[in-house]
Amino acid sequence: MIDRKKIEGVLPVFLELREKDDSAISVDLEQRGLSRDDAERVLAFLPSAFCRIALSHKFDLSFPDTYKVEGLEGEFPYRDEPIYKLGIEIASQIYHGEPGLSEVFNSIVTRSAEFNTVNSALNEGAELAGASLSPTNYFGYKTLGKKRGRFSRFFS
Repeated sequence: MIDRKKIEGVLPVFLELREKDDSAISVDLEQRGLSRDDAERVLAFLPSAFCRIALSHKFDLSFPDTYKVEGLEGEFPYRDEPIYKLGIEIASQIYHGEPGLSEVFNSIVTRSAEFNTVNSALNEGAELAGASLSPTNYFGYKTLGKKRGRFSRFFS
């Protein structure tokens, strides 16, 4: 199982590989010792968590408590994702107290679907005050949306 220290250790990957696609970042995360499952979750959920911290301090927005996964029915709660919850904690700590990490922070934020949605809306002149975002739909991930029991973690 991934812990806070391991997540903090891979944050610079997002800045180092900011010009690369998600698959290149996923490969790099795995080369740094993350399981495929954890690499996918870090790649999916850290940008969403970091973006929510950034956007919640700039705009009056509501964020959904769930996400979707391409090819799977239903919505899945963020509260069941330890990496997302750690991402919120780490992002808040960096945002409020570690200005030296702003470049890393921003490189993570700008990878999120939420950032792209809000950026597009602003470019079209939309008023965001009081807006509610729809659940993010994650594409191309093999492990999201699946329960992670103790037994399954041994084989990921």
